[in-house]
Amino acid sequence: MSAEHWSAKLQRFDRRWIFLVMAVAVVVPLFVPLGLPARPDPMTKAAFNAVEALPSCGPDDVPPKCARVFVSIDLDPASTPEIEPFYRAVVLHLKRKNAKLVFATTWYQAPPLVDRYLRETIEAAIAPAGTDGYDGAADRPYRKGIDYVNLGFRDGKGAIIQAFGSDLRGAFDHRADDGTRLDRIAMLDGVNKLSDFDLIVLVSAGNPGAKEYVQYVGTRNKLPMIAACTAVSTTDLAPYYQTGQLIGLVAGMAGSAGYETLVGKPGAGTAGADVLNIGNLVVIAAIVFGNVVFFAGRRYQRRGRTS
Repeated sequence: MSAEHWSAKLQRFDRRWIFLVMAVAVVVPLFVPLGLPARPDPMTKAAFNAVEALPSCGPDDVPPKCARVFVSIDLDPASTPEIEPFYRAVVLHLKRKNAKLVFATTWYQAPPLVDRYLRETIEAAIAPAGTDGYDGAADRPYRKGIDYVNLGFRDGKGAIIQAFGSDLRGAFDHRADDGTRLDRIAMLDGVNKLSDFDLIVLVSAGNPGAKEYVQYVGTRNKLPMIAACTAVSTTDLAPYYQTGQLIGLVAGMAGSAGYETLVGKPGAGTAGADVLNIGNLVVIAAIVFGNVVFFAGRRYQRRGRTS
């Protein structure tokens, strides 16, 4: 009786070992960053360049010397791994410009996240002087009502976004989220609608989000808008970038990692990109391994039949 061919033995390979290797490939880069290069794609570079083109000013300067930027944070906890890294990177970029920031959301799941983001990235410095791995200009804590305003949550999907485009103050009952009347906030002087901002930044996980901003207010008012979206939404939003209705688009975790690279501060996006890269390599290796075993076994069987 002839010895069993090696391909037959490997066909009984316990696939749980592959699952274990995949688990290690996912977990290890999160704790031991590999620092694999994240090459920004043209859409991500365009978003970065849109922010970079904003005028720079000093901490105590006021508009119009300082840019005013509207940031719509429309996401839920499930989408944060993909697009929260972009939010943190773009806020650092905007704070380096000392831009005046106005925040809002149209998602009822988002207010707790927005409150945390404001505490961690607005009211505190993201990259103070001496931050490891960061060689860009240091940022600073922002002051409520002077450097930033949180308008809070408004429901209404496309209709409320359309209201932002025509009467932003009225859409929020002329008050910020903490109850402060908007006419008492100097940085909002002259701001009545979205077209009064120098840039619109959309952190968008779905509907309502970037697509509705483009359809309801962006094209009509020729608003300069950049957006970040989950990877699965890229095909929906990429046509708007190609037509110029979005001047930049950051797609999924890979796009967030590319934006972090451009800003010069690696973060969760870069670590996540390491996981994606290593995980993809494991999948490719498993496919190659399976095909080698299959075709080797079939070739051996053909030789046996012809001998």
